[in-house]
Amino acid sequence: MNKASIAKWYDETSPFYRYIWYLNSQSYALHYGLWDRNTKNLHEALLNTNEFMSRQAGIKKGTEVLDAGCGIGGSSIWLAKNIQAKVTGISISSKQIEKANELAEKYGVSTLVTFYLKDYLHTEFKDNTFDVVWAIESVCHAKKKEAFLAEAYRILKKGGKIIISDGFLKRKPINKREKQLTLDFYRGMLLPNLSSFSEFENKMKSVGFIKLKKFDKTKNILPSSRRMNRITKILYPFLSIAVKISLLPSLFLINCKAAIVQYEGVKRGLFGYGIFYAEK
Repeated sequence: MNKASIAKWYDETSPFYRYIWYLNSQSYALHYGLWDRNTKNLHEALLNTNEFMSRQAGIKKGTEVLDAGCGIGGSSIWLAKNIQAKVTGISISSKQIEKANELAEKYGVSTLVTFYLKDYLHTEFKDNTFDVVWAIESVCHAKKKEAFLAEAYRILKKGGKIIISDGFLKRKPINKREKQLTLDFYRGMLLPNLSSFSEFENKMKSVGFIKLKKFDKTKNILPSSRRMNRITKILYPFLSIAVKISLLPSLFLINCKAAIVQYEGVKRGLFGYGIFYAEK
């Protein structure tokens, strides 16, 4: 599982997720979102993540933020438009960077956001560059999570903050069914592994981060997890036909299988979702 395969995965699956995940939405986000009792729809859930993370990280006007694994720029544009933060977004997908630049122009924030085709493990930015490193559901793709954390630590200014929202392994699979659904989830989402909450916390400490805070948000992603499961189950037979007649790449079915089993994994207590905050 290398950088090229992950970029290809995003390029090929993005049209599918764009259709089912943010149709008629201006969040431009490909993540679970956070639901609470006042959340009315997925669009609000997706924005809730931005609001929660920006509050925790203390982002304000002029804060220099690195959006590591920026996708098509949803969070970067939101931070610039709503807070007037100065955001640098990076992705390994050229198609995502192209779309992100289009959206930044569309929403009038091109002077506040810049997008680069870069690897978040080797950013080539100078030491002590950013006030905040921000990552939503991107660190999960790193085989060695500590490599990302070390790079983030290097490019953060002293006193800088890191805020990460992602999936985690709450416990190890204990039977054949759980092992299979974990394998299907990893394979379909191109995940080399998932850290447990405690493993990830220890990795953050090992590279030097302090003042750690952990927020278990597993319950808050359940509506999105269920939605993904239900929609994909409905679409799966049609997508299977499309793959058979070569209208879609076979990767779609592998990804769809992961989208189906992830809900069972969450309900079984295998997969969790959390937000980590720390300082340099």
